[in-house]
Amino acid sequence: MSRTYPIQFGEHGKYQLSEKAMKHILAGDTAVRPINENGVRSSEVVLSGGLHTWEGWEVFSKQHPRVAHLLGYDVDRHDDWFYARELQNGVITLKIPRKMFTGDAASITMMPDSHYKSGYLWKTLYPVGYSEEDIIQVLTEAFDNLDREDSTHPTKEQPAGVLFGYALIDTPLKSLKVRIQVRGNQIQSAFPAWEQPATGNNGKPYSHAHSINFNIAASTLFCERYAEAWGPVFPENCFSLQELMKLTPAFILDRPRRDTAVCIDEWRHVRERSLIAIAPSITPEQLQHVEAYLGDFVCCKDPYGAQAGIYRNFIEDIKRNDAVFNAAQISENVAECIQVLTHCDLEHGTRRAMDAMIRFLRMAIVHTAGLSSLMFKRVLGEFVEAALGHHEKNSVNELLAALATSPCRAALYTEFNLNPFVKKNDESGLLNVGVLEVEIELGPEHLYEFIALNLGENYLQLFSADQRLALAKGCFPRPEQQAMVAHAMSFLSGIDFQVFMPGRLNLAWLGDKNPPAEDDLIAIARDYSRMLVLYRQRIVMEDPGAYRADLDHGQSGTDEFFNLIRQKHKRQFVITMHRAMLNELIGYAGTVGYVKLKAKVEDTLKRLSKEAVPMPKPIPDYILEGRDSPESFAGDTEDLVREIMGSGSNDLV
Repeated sequence: MSRTYPIQFGEHGKYQLSEKAMKHILAGDTAVRPINENGVRSSEVVLSGGLHTWEGWEVFSKQHPRVAHLLGYDVDRHDDWFYARELQNGVITLKIPRKMFTGDAASITMMPDSHYKSGYLWKTLYPVGYSEEDIIQVLTEAFDNLDREDSTHPTKEQPAGVLFGYALIDTPLKSLKVRIQVRGNQIQSAFPAWEQPATGNNGKPYSHAHSINFNIAASTLFCERYAEAWGPVFPENCFSLQELMKLTPAFILDRPRRDTAVCIDEWRHVRERSLIAIAPSITPEQLQHVEAYLGDFVCCKDPYGAQAGIYRNFIEDIKRNDAVFNAAQISENVAECIQVLTHCDLEHGTRRAMDAMIRFLRMAIVHTAGLSSLMFKRVLGEFVEAALGHHEKNSVNELLAALATSPCRAALYTEFNLNPFVKKNDESGLLNVGVLEVEIELGPEHLYEFIALNLGENYLQLFSADQRLALAKGCFPRPEQQAMVAHAMSFLSGIDFQVFMPGRLNLAWLGDKNPPAEDDLIAIARDYSRMLVLYRQRIVMEDPGAYRADLDHGQSGTDEFFNLIRQKHKRQFVITMHRAMLNELIGYAGTVGYVKLKAKVEDTLKRLSKEAVPMPKPIPDYILEGRDSPESFAGDTEDLVREIMGSGSNDLV
């Protein structure tokens, strides 16, 4: 049905939407940018504004055939990647490469990111299939349900305004919050807000964890369409265990199974010595074999997905055959292969380890449900250690350049403080907030605690600690999944969960290495700092009563006093490490003359105690007044897990 423009909205048709503005919403505004590659002049179409429909994105993306979905992105075939996730209400959040924006359009996304109002280089889109008519209907309803507190109406003095309204209110899990940008009475753009209303699983505060986290899950839009395995382990796009066994290096297949009676740190020390011993005698053919293994899809692209698939389909082989068990531990195998290549590089003056690590950082994907994040944190921490010990002067510089934009960087920046698990109700436990490196045997119970905290703010607000823990366990309902959890956790050590900075990476250790680029350090500092803010906030939300409570030292020695101080120490540890990281960066910036870095980090330090992620709002009561409210959930914890997890999805974090 053809429409006559302008279309009027609001009371007495106060606001108008032109046909040009609708095209801006549907398909975006574009510009032509001249480019020069290797002396060859050409041009490319880039986005200068708008574009808030999936259909519009698909049309625009055809202008950039070498930009692929992150799932299918291969550094050997593509220039860059995009990523899209679908919220429960159908709203899509889309991450677009910087190269697809004009400079101004990219810059516009940075300021709202700083205030947690949107993500840098992210767009929000209407649900898949939304037509011009659908958008008009949503806007009609949104203008009838404006948020009084969030909206800024235009005035004569300030003609630019931003209005927020709600649509589809009678369907809570599909309700939308819409941001409407106006100038005077003209609607310039209208699109789903970054922060959707707190209904069901929609009410996540879209914090920095979402800005830099590209976890693959059922909510990854059209993930089955874009998933594309390649390499010898997937002949005819079908996984072959036999081919994986052929590709996996012999020193991996022959690895002795760990006797759990031997502590993890002792076992790892012995194992690392055996890996170091390989370097002097390894042949060029064997080195090429290791490089081919690390460069294959199962290692450099989707190690967790491949590992989960092996457990799903070959659990009996894993139980019976040590070589299959070893081949299945792909994430651990990546870390071990990097150790071998690093020592070979030191032996022969080569850079095989550096090339493998940078390739991994550029394209590897993390999955939801927590286990993948912990495994990646171990691997990426190994990368940092390898770069610090590498003979090349630029090793840390190159690694941090790759890390600064890596799709898996959030795994390294997501901290997991192990001190509370080993703290005792004695003088040391009461006085010491924590240590950087914790000696601990990790198991499934630690993973479930990690997941329970990182389900998100809406879960921390709405569910009890026992319910969150039950949901965490529900991420791995099947026996083969539980076996994978137990095996993977048995390879992890407290060393792997030192804080990223200044634990894993202390800039004072760089010595005579070339300094990292200032812009890379700024990006890393910003991302990591904001992830620590989120971590601190989640600890408070985990037990708000403990945060508010005053210590009664007359109760010292009791379990109640100990539990309270342990919870307070969790938050204090994060703040202490956060300040230490920022002060270290300030000192390093002064040493190498990075004026911009120093100023930005000093500003972050000043705002540290006050910075917080704004929580999502429910639809205001004055808008819901007179409408039927959905019935509250009445089941027990087991019913709750079944209701949320369904048939075993782990799409929670």
